[in-house]
Amino acid sequence: MANPKAFPEGKMQMPEPPENVVALSRWRALLARTSSARRRVELVLSDPRARELVPAIPAEDFYYLVKEVGLGDALPLLQLASAEQIQTCLDFEVWDRDRVDPDRTAPWLEALANLPPGKLLATAEGLDFELLSYLFCRYARIYDRTEGEEPPENTPHAVYETPDSFFFVEFVTPSRQFAMLLERLLDSLYRADLSFPQRLLLDAKWGLPSELEETSYRWRTGRMADLGFFEYFEAIEVYAPLDPEKAKQSLGEPTLLPYSVPRESALLPAPFAESLAEETFLGRVLASLASEEELSEATGALVTLFNRVLAADRADPGELEEVREAVRAARDTLSLGLEYLAEGDLERAREILLRRPLVWIFRVGHSLTLELGRRARALYERGIDDPTLDPLLARHPRYPRALDDPPYAGERPFRTLEDLRRVDAYLGSIESN
Repeated sequence: MANPKAFPEGKMQMPEPPENVVALSRWRALLARTSSARRRVELVLSDPRARELVPAIPAEDFYYLVKEVGLGDALPLLQLASAEQIQTCLDFEVWDRDRVDPDRTAPWLEALANLPPGKLLATAEGLDFELLSYLFCRYARIYDRTEGEEPPENTPHAVYETPDSFFFVEFVTPSRQFAMLLERLLDSLYRADLSFPQRLLLDAKWGLPSELEETSYRWRTGRMADLGFFEYFEAIEVYAPLDPEKAKQSLGEPTLLPYSVPRESALLPAPFAESLAEETFLGRVLASLASEEELSEATGALVTLFNRVLAADRADPGELEEVREAVRAARDTLSLGLEYLAEGDLERAREILLRRPLVWIFRVGHSLTLELGRRARALYERGIDDPTLDPLLARHPRYPRALDDPPYAGERPFRTLEDLRRVDAYLGSIESN
């Protein structure tokens, strides 16, 4: 591991770039376009081309827009959304690990049931069919009237007779409200078309809940991987340690292209844009990007990295504060790694950002903190009980704010080389006694 004492101190100052730098204006304009979700929604919906603009919003960005404005107020957006956008929302929202959560599903069933029948049908036809089948397979008993099947006379459950006279559907749901939502959804589909709900009920009748849920989860896993979300045991590779000094030396080797998911635009999801608007070394480097192509490449790579960290941290994408906290920490770790590799030089950092995988730069930043955590652990095992060291003992070491000037209570992510130096000096003062 690299010694924080060896980090150059002469390049720590980050001069203000001149305000007439075009790239800086471009980056600020991007953040302005993406950080205010409610304003974006208002502008899009008031545009005469809203029917074309809404489906063009990248699916993940669309999800965070809905979360920011609230599902109850998002119906105008949903009425114009594509099936892919709504599927992404369901992928984020209705799953608890590898299981469909009825409590998380219910609000989305209500939102879908509130769509006009024709829009609902067009959406349902583009959604994961196994997920819809699972809901009716798991929470309904389906009786084929053409075979003389019917529910028991004394059933305590709600029963729906389909308009085509083919089925009775008995809802065996966690709550009466959930039953009503499934019934409204099914009735709306029937009002738009007969063939789709018939196929849905037949698939649910003869399917097995476990198989349908497992198949749906596999489809969902693939879609989430396309966005940068990996299964936990793949995602945690983002925290795999490496030797920072060797990483810096490898910068002279052949270029590695950044790993990123192709994105439809350079827009950032609102929680990501908020974190990147704050003052950091990374922010200054991003402000120096010289073209829209570079900006798009960098933002796509950033979203992929942040999503991978969210997966590794097992953060719930539906909890915006949890997302914001994880993204801020990932931003700081990435900024730290970039500052170390570039030795504080903005132009050099720009080249590294564009030529190296952000996951690799992030791992450099994280590995720099692991060495300090290892030293703090060694002191703790020697019997030194110092509350200032407690944040360093975490799985992902944190900076003790008691070392700030002036000192504060609590902890935060490591952000700069100066943070490393302060902790290094503090540890050194204890180790020398």
